[in-house]
Amino acid sequence: MSDTNIIAHAKKLAKKLRKQNPEKQHLQCLEEVSQSLGYRNYHDLMQQVNSLNNSADPRACLIDKYSELINKAFDGCITKEPKDELIAKFWDLLCTPINNESPLENIEQLTRWKIDKETLKQYGDSCLESKKTQYEDLGYLLLAMGHYFRSVMDNCRYQIAEHPKFTDYFGLWLRSMYPNSNIESNSSTVLDELKQFYTFNENEELFKGATSWAPKWWLKEQGRI
Repeated sequence: MSDTNIIAHAKKLAKKLRKQNPEKQHLQCLEEVSQSLGYRNYHDLMQQVNSLNNSADPRACLIDKYSELINKAFDGCITKEPKDELIAKFWDLLCTPINNESPLENIEQLTRWKIDKETLKQYGDSCLESKKTQYEDLGYLLLAMGHYFRSVMDNCRYQIAEHPKFTDYFGLWLRSMYPNSNIESNSSTVLDELKQFYTFNENEELFKGATSWAPKWWLKEQGRI
């Protein structure tokens, strides 16, 4: 069974389980199905499937580390019901690149209306401004996620159908937003470590200060480069 089919199979089983047990929430059904398939939970399934062909994807570790706090942040930013089902959809968006098979219109509506991206960025800013320095990396993560969902929304709006998943976007975002951190004497060591951890593809760049990603062919076609 292919990576995509494993995820689709889990979703199909969860939908069936919820029909049989309407008192259960959608996310609870996804968790139970994932466990029955041998995973710790649904997030574990998503992470393992996405790194199936790479014995281990170290870039996913930070998201794993803060998965519970990210869930809480999503819960505070999602403005519609059912929240548990929407949280699962946003996890899917983080782990899955946009391509020609993606439901672009649905994803645009989801990222435009179902989550408060500004609040998500504010959570990130709060972590960065906090005296609890152990959450500095979480701050960058949440701030980038707010920009990521906006970038995906714009990408789907223009029907581009090509966008990297979050772990790939994060490396580009770090270098766009903090291009000189490695040469500034007062720069954060956490920021430098994140840049080393989250590499980037030279063919997938963000211009300095930009947060919305688009492929070079589309930017050239639009006369933007």
